[in-house]
Amino acid sequence: MCGKTFGKSKAKGEKHRRYFRLFTKWVMTGVSVEELIDIADIELSSKQLTRYFHKFLNYPVEFKRLDKPKEINLKCDAKHFGRYGCTMVFKEGVNIIFWFYAENENYFNYRYCFSRLQELGYIVKSTTSDKHGSLVSAVRTAYPDIPHQFCLVHLQRRCQTLLTQKPETEAGQDLLKLVHNINEIKTHGDKKIFLNWFNRIWKRHEQTINHRTYNKDKSVEKKWWYTHKNLRLAFYTIRNSLDNMFFYLDDKSIPKDTNGLEAEFTHLKTKLNMHRGLSRKRRENFVSWYWHLKSKGY
Repeated sequence: MCGKTFGKSKAKGEKHRRYFRLFTKWVMTGVSVEELIDIADIELSSKQLTRYFHKFLNYPVEFKRLDKPKEINLKCDAKHFGRYGCTMVFKEGVNIIFWFYAENENYFNYRYCFSRLQELGYIVKSTTSDKHGSLVSAVRTAYPDIPHQFCLVHLQRRCQTLLTQKPETEAGQDLLKLVHNINEIKTHGDKKIFLNWFNRIWKRHEQTINHRTYNKDKSVEKKWWYTHKNLRLAFYTIRNSLDNMFFYLDDKSIPKDTNGLEAEFTHLKTKLNMHRGLSRKRRENFVSWYWHLKSKGY
């Protein structure tokens, strides 16, 4: 290779790296193209720099297979963007290891994600999730023999929403007091106390929970309904989750919540809102680049 050709190639490579550094800052900080031009002091118009950024956004990030298999405790969650679909994200410890942009959060998309994780060399020892029905079914199919921990924060938040801050019934007031302690269970002793109190409240207020209101209007087909629907739903939310609430007590490596992902979703949404106007495909790839750069520590 002659010196002239080598010089051009080196300059081109440095130019590419410089634009990629700017692209990284644009994705991860939410700063506008105009602000980047001022900060970097480059002789480009905003349209020219945007075109460079779109070259990166025209292609999603590809995942690399691990050199050797790795056992992980997996956190799973999804963030919805309305008509733009959703991003399904998988985290191990503090590391985001896989993501998938899809139209919907459903069983088949989760099964695809789990199969890809397996192809990449990840051996899933446990999962922690928000108890989304499609994810529960996918985990049961893909990993029938591993613990599936339900996120205690989601469970607590769901019950508090159903009960409201000031429940009208005594049953709701008693359950709300117990619900406030869900995320404070740290030992098997705490678990035993929680279960005893839950069963006691259930038996004490079973009549209220199951109370029915009968329809007197014969023109309406529905003959009756549960009087305290949300109260009943809150009780059953806990009752139907008991088998999946306490795996973390037996294995400290199993996360008891998906809180780290919740914070990540908030940051991502903020960045996306700062870059409105992207086409649907580039928006999807923006999300892909965001997770990739996040996983690399940017």
